[in-house]
Amino acid sequence: MATLTVVGGLPAVGKTTVCREILRLRAEARPQSRPPTWLRIDSIEQALRDSGEMLPGMPAGAGYYAAAAVARDVLASGGDVLVECVNPLPLTRSLWEETASDLGARYLAVELTCSDTAEHRRRAQQRVSDIKGLELPDWRAVQHRDYAPWPEADLRLDTARLTALEAARVVIRAGSAGS
Repeated sequence: MATLTVVGGLPAVGKTTVCREILRLRAEARPQSRPPTWLRIDSIEQALRDSGEMLPGMPAGAGYYAAAAVARDVLASGGDVLVECVNPLPLTRSLWEETASDLGARYLAVELTCSDTAEHRRRAQQRVSDIKGLELPDWRAVQHRDYAPWPEADLRLDTARLTALEAARVVIRAGSAGS
């Protein structure tokens, strides 16, 4: 059964780093198997901005729906999907849940947090985008981001207490539990 894993959380909590570790560990453990398809909302939304289909400052949404459509295709073909996004609101969260449910796929919701405010701020101030043209939010924007608590997430991992590798291992174990 295919699995849709969604890794969400505020900017600069470590989503990209944890997702990279998940992919690396999966490749090491199963070198002959098809890796999960990694869908990064930042990459999709930047491509939409580059194309002129989404203007800078426009509310997000299109990137989530585009990613969900791709996720449906991958899940329908039996592939696993790893989504990286802020996933700030119940509306975006229900989109992923419905996508998995409609395809009969397992769904694993992961919220990353960083309980150490000084560390979170340092990350936000020092990180560099690996997506051409993407302007990362500054610390003030991160603090004022519209983000609802996500108590129903299957996993809530604090990256101030876990390394990216440790968090990735927890996610992989949880995703494998249903296999």
